[in-house]
Amino acid sequence: MTSRWDQQQQQQQIQQQQQQSLLGNVNSNNVTNTVNQNNLDSLKKERRRLESYIDSKLNHLSTLNDKVQADDEHVDIEYSKIDLSDLSSELDSAFKNLQRCNDMLADDPNFSTNKVHKDKLEDYLNEYRRLKKNIKSTLESFELLEGSTYNKNKDTEIPMTNLLREHSTLQSSSYVQDSILGQARQAHEALENQRRILRGTSHKINTMPSLFQTIDGVTSKIKRYKQRNVVVLGLLIGGLICFLFYYSLKK
Repeated sequence: MTSRWDQQQQQQQIQQQQQQSLLGNVNSNNVTNTVNQNNLDSLKKERRRLESYIDSKLNHLSTLNDKVQADDEHVDIEYSKIDLSDLSSELDSAFKNLQRCNDMLADDPNFSTNKVHKDKLEDYLNEYRRLKKNIKSTLESFELLEGSTYNKNKDTEIPMTNLLREHSTLQSSSYVQDSILGQARQAHEALENQRRILRGTSHKINTMPSLFQTIDGVTSKIKRYKQRNVVVLGLLIGGLICFLFYYSLKK
């Protein structure tokens, strides 16, 4: 009786331990899921924050673009360059972080939401490139049309006419180079045509030995026919002479 009672007690203890281990596994899984969900939520918050930050910086960049596009004579080119450089640096860093968040949220089951955020990032990048390009080209035009500029040491003023003259010289050089390249292309095409003609001539020359062999064979056959005809004619004439000689002897 005592041993049977002990066995029942041991079985109950084993069952309790198994139930506790199962509960522990369930609790650990719940904790892991909770941690993963918290990470996803924090990444989504960071993504929304970065999108809001990028949107505000793009507004500043658009304001700068409107300012330089207004064709105002009092535009400070150096200040605008510094402002553009600062905004570009901040936006490049924000775009990199936003791309990293999108990559980390790629396994999020909400696929449609991820696609919307990726499209929004693409739109932000396109707008950023467009504004940056416009601002840079406008500032370069302002620098070119200021009327004068300075050399690298900024100690000697160079008139704008000299720059225009230098620009005209460069354009003329470019035109001459294009003309030379065109002539070179024409010469190349002429050489290619000559090469094709020589290839055709070489092929014809290679076929001439076989043609000569054919002509030689025909000539040999003609000679043999002539020799045979001469022999036949000689035999015929000899036969006639013999017949005439025989006929004269009988008379």
